[in-house]
Amino acid sequence: MTAETTDPATTSPVRRTRTLIPFNVALVLPAQLTMLAVVLAPTLIAIWLSLTDWQPTNGTPWYLAEFYWFWNFNDLWFDTRFINSLWRTALVVVVAVGFELVIALGLALLFLDEWPWRKLAVSILILPMMIVPVDAANAFFMLFNDRGPINHLISLVIGRDFQFSWLSDPDWALAPIIACEVWQWTPLMFLLLLTGLMNLPQNQVRAALALGASPVRIFFRIMLPLLMPVILVALLIRSIETFKIFDAVYILTRGGPGSSTETISMYMYNGAFVFFRIGYIAAAGLIVLVLVISLCLALAKPLKRHHG
Repeated sequence: MTAETTDPATTSPVRRTRTLIPFNVALVLPAQLTMLAVVLAPTLIAIWLSLTDWQPTNGTPWYLAEFYWFWNFNDLWFDTRFINSLWRTALVVVVAVGFELVIALGLALLFLDEWPWRKLAVSILILPMMIVPVDAANAFFMLFNDRGPINHLISLVIGRDFQFSWLSDPDWALAPIIACEVWQWTPLMFLLLLTGLMNLPQNQVRAALALGASPVRIFFRIMLPLLMPVILVALLIRSIETFKIFDAVYILTRGGPGSSTETISMYMYNGAFVFFRIGYIAAAGLIVLVLVISLCLALAKPLKRHHG
């Protein structure tokens, strides 16, 4: 009687258990669900509040607030203070980010080549970015004070006493705010542009130099088009951050004199924590959210076209 031998090739294959969720998805799913809850829950609450006229001072819980339909959005459309704060914020974004781009691009070109103490100079140049925004705003509050260094320096230049109330003049109060924003955040744009310049392909530049092209022509015809994706990303980051400007406005002017320096963040702060119109400000916040998303899409569209 012969013993039967089992051939490994004829044995039944091992059954693999199939899970509903792939392993790689299961690893990140808890973090994704947590982030979704953190983002989605406040957004849904803000949407609900925007459809009510809830105020914390009336003693009614927010979830029992009277339904107000879309009247908050209608009122905001005719609210000149809200509209003016949006235009004022847009002005700050355009002027501040424009100055940051020009200054940062010039500094990036200056620091592109090696020269003595270059690394030390870069370290000193990015120091403003490391300062807490409130401290930077306090510094500019002292600089633009009536008896501050700015007026003193102007007095030395013109040769006579110069006294000007920068922070209480409706026409000039935005200037210290923009100057503070440019001083603190130009280093960030400088780092982005310098990194982009250092990683540009050098073949075209060397070929242009060999053909006798001038540095100015090389910059505008070769380097600038290649650097455009980095510039668009830098503009996108800084525009979004500048649109949310609050610290400098709050420390320097509190939105005054009157409402001449009231940006959208300051407007929403006053509406929510001074006048306690939470439902009304929730509607304003949703409008700002749509505007910021539109800004992101508008700035990202040329970037997508460039890569496409």
